[in-house]
Amino acid sequence: MRILIASGFFESELPSYREYSYSSELAALGHTVTLMCGDQSQTWRFSRGATTPSNPSLGDNEFRAATGVTLLRRKVFFRVSDLVLYLPVISAIRSADVVHVIEFRQGVTVLIALLARLFGKPVVYDHEQRGDRTARWYSRVDSLLRRALIFTGSWCVDCVRHTVLANRDHFLSCTPRQVPTMFAPLGTDPRRFHFSADERDATRKTLGIAPDSRVAVMSGKLHVMKRVTDVVKACRAAGVRLILIGTIAPEVQAAIDELGPGDEIILPPASSAGLRAVYCAADLAIFTTFTLSYWEAYATGIQLVVPGTAFGKMVFAGDANVALFGSDDMFRVADEEYLKGVDITQMLATAIPTLPMQVRSSRSRYTAETQVQQLAKLYARVTTPGESVHAA
Repeated sequence: MRILIASGFFESELPSYREYSYSSELAALGHTVTLMCGDQSQTWRFSRGATTPSNPSLGDNEFRAATGVTLLRRKVFFRVSDLVLYLPVISAIRSADVVHVIEFRQGVTVLIALLARLFGKPVVYDHEQRGDRTARWYSRVDSLLRRALIFTGSWCVDCVRHTVLANRDHFLSCTPRQVPTMFAPLGTDPRRFHFSADERDATRKTLGIAPDSRVAVMSGKLHVMKRVTDVVKACRAAGVRLILIGTIAPEVQAAIDELGPGDEIILPPASSAGLRAVYCAADLAIFTTFTLSYWEAYATGIQLVVPGTAFGKMVFAGDANVALFGSDDMFRVADEEYLKGVDITQMLATAIPTLPMQVRSSRSRYTAETQVQQLAKLYARVTTPGESVHAA
């Protein structure tokens, strides 16, 4: 099958991103895959508090050689934040059997979906946004523009895929059209995220953690909205040592300092190998909002502590290695943005002790390979006349 994946951005050195994962795994299944994207970093240089923009094409040659994917990197001629415009390669759209577009908020993906529909191509769409941004006037304007783009693109798609229920609900709120939707977690590469007892022992020794100490980890971009200080207080109350690994916002660090001395271990952002080592060393991974790291941590056999939202219950109901805390009522935007004034300290402190010590092993429930196999089956359905796509 000839598959075109279209996105505004692609960082060729980040295998965990869906553009890389989908295209490489689909090519490995024997499909002819083309990836069309812009030439700019996902980090916009004018964003408030943004880090330095990356060079997204740094690993392009290695990506092409390793995967066999045809990479069409296009010159971006207009950009405002996540909205980018470039000239699509028309021949790539016309020659594809199916077109898979990612995020209509990127603008150019709406144009590609419209062209695909014009040429009679089935369109699969990934929607990642969970809600509107309302904090500032320009956030509200941006949300209206995004809704207009999603509304326009919605008339072109045959199926919408989402990673959390809030993605699905946000998409459906932007259009009157009834479109089949399906839950589609991104999945992880088991070669990069798995459990290693040797790595656990070595990392604990390096960090000065006793073999029998109960340890939790919180990873990623650790900003105020993730309630990091609540996690610190909860772990102290539960008698669990905490590792914080990632980018810690200055105001979060200041708030932790105000709590007084503790035994937390604070580590800078790490490579996937470094993050895996920390997951292996820890016993619990605490997530206060949804992130791809759910699946990365889960693959290492670690126990999870995650919000008890409708999504959390749907995915982890009955899983003895997952503790749920709180409910949907904590959030303004489900699994992403807490309501002002919500304190989750006691909820976490209560949930953490419910997970007993366990014998660790790797898990394969959400691997990239299995998820892409499901994606290939979806492509087959949307390209077969008379086949239906069932909503989920």
